[in-house]
Amino acid sequence: MASVPVKRRLAAIMATDVVGYARLMESDEEATLALIKALQADVIAPNIERNGGRIFKLIGDGTLSVFDSATGAVECAMAIQGELVRSEPGARMVLRIGINLADVLVDGTDMFGDGVNVASRVEAGAVPGGISITDGVYHQIAARIGGEFVEGGEKRLKNIERPVRVWHWQPPHTGTMKAEPSRIAGSAASLDREKVLVRVGVASSALPHQQEVMGLITSGLEQFLSERHWIDVASASAAEMGSRSHDYTVSIGIHGAGPFRLNVRFLRTSATSILWSRAFDLPADCDIDAIESVAAGIVSLVVDKVLSAASTTIARKSEASWSAYEYFLYGRMLDAKHLLPDAERFFQKATELDPTLIDAHAMYALALTYSFSMEGVIERLRRAEDISRIGLQLDNNHAFSHYAAASVQLVMRNYDGAESHYVKARDLAPGDIEIRADHAEMLHYVGDLETAATEIEECFRKAKYPPVWFWAVRGIIRFQQGRADDAVEDFENIPKKSWRSLILLAAAHALRGDEVRRRHNEVEARSLQPRLSPELVQRTFPYRNEGALAKLLGAFGAVA
Repeated sequence: MASVPVKRRLAAIMATDVVGYARLMESDEEATLALIKALQADVIAPNIERNGGRIFKLIGDGTLSVFDSATGAVECAMAIQGELVRSEPGARMVLRIGINLADVLVDGTDMFGDGVNVASRVEAGAVPGGISITDGVYHQIAARIGGEFVEGGEKRLKNIERPVRVWHWQPPHTGTMKAEPSRIAGSAASLDREKVLVRVGVASSALPHQQEVMGLITSGLEQFLSERHWIDVASASAAEMGSRSHDYTVSIGIHGAGPFRLNVRFLRTSATSILWSRAFDLPADCDIDAIESVAAGIVSLVVDKVLSAASTTIARKSEASWSAYEYFLYGRMLDAKHLLPDAERFFQKATELDPTLIDAHAMYALALTYSFSMEGVIERLRRAEDISRIGLQLDNNHAFSHYAAASVQLVMRNYDGAESHYVKARDLAPGDIEIRADHAEMLHYVGDLETAATEIEECFRKAKYPPVWFWAVRGIIRFQQGRADDAVEDFENIPKKSWRSLILLAAAHALRGDEVRRRHNEVEARSLQPRLSPELVQRTFPYRNEGALAKLLGAFGAVA
């Protein structure tokens, strides 16, 4: 039988994806699968058919469908999201939807090409419960419903060479939109009662022109918090207020002094005392990037305070009585203070007490990898690889497990494997700038300095309060770019320097021709690591290019 020839056609491609799918599966696989099947059969498929489209691919929790017109695709997406908003909270699942208009390849009933990939990438950038469309789609629907979309600017999408301008839409609703349902049932009782619970609520009524911004802020907060799998997220109206040991509320209000000044308070749900309070300003013409930046800054403060407050509570108890989650939480607090070596034993204990605690396996693998980078002991790296595999076996759709596996594979110089895991981690947690920063460091190790520099600058732009190690990543990239003065400035921003930071600083001074400072930093590095040698540096800095390594070895006074 003759094969059907591959054709091209102009089509609108719509991609859908369930927010928080991995966590839902972790909680209850059978119930999650049943809900997804019901969602596809009762909501997605009928709306696609009514608007002249057809599904051409099912991908686990997601769908890809094709429409003859952009208007049909957008109206279908808006109908789906509107129907989900109106559904009963207990049965609600949250979708992201992306739409692209492009020339695609048609092979039988399937569709291929960059046009399909762009739709999927754009979908990943939509807010939970929202829709993102490309510029071509927007211009097709602008005259009729374009006013309901907010411009999001040009975006760099993974594996897509050209930048893509996007537009965003979110359904009108009252209150906050959940970034993911509360563990299938949507009630506080169905959450893991031991976990940290963070509730997000709006403290004051917003004016009509402020409501959309408030909705995007709260949705962004819930999305970024839910990407921390060790935190449960719920609406502020959930039952059993303050009944758990680690129960906190983020309260957002609009300041009267300006259209987009947010007053954000963070407090224990069961107490009146405020743990911190900050004002955040947004420009009057704020776009989605500005909104995401503010949301990321708020989440950074929330996570730091949660870890500090929770670890203080845990430390009051006898360590022998700690649960696996409490060991993990205390380890995360130490890691946040840049004491990852001290945190290692806590992550190890957490995995021993609860072999199913995925986040503990990921952090244990990262701690072991860091230990190898400091000591060069190969057994530590082999153990890290074993632990990272366990995390992936527990859940192959867990962002931090892929992040840990990527770090291990990079140090093992399996560059393709590391890149694959980084891409998966970023797809699963697009708002996690720490994953992006670590990916930037990997790109520098394989020699892609231009992309690495762009990535780390974007991380700094989005991180209102960047972790200390961001300076080290940017410094090492700038050093390899030959920007020695800038690299020195970055390394000097690290308050407590390890031998690795000091040897990088020595190499930067060598590049500047400052022998006195080079020698001083080398001596200081040797005082912290008596076994320091060019061989240890070569073993623990996984450069693909020998020239890049030779430049670093200039720290020892032997510039290649």
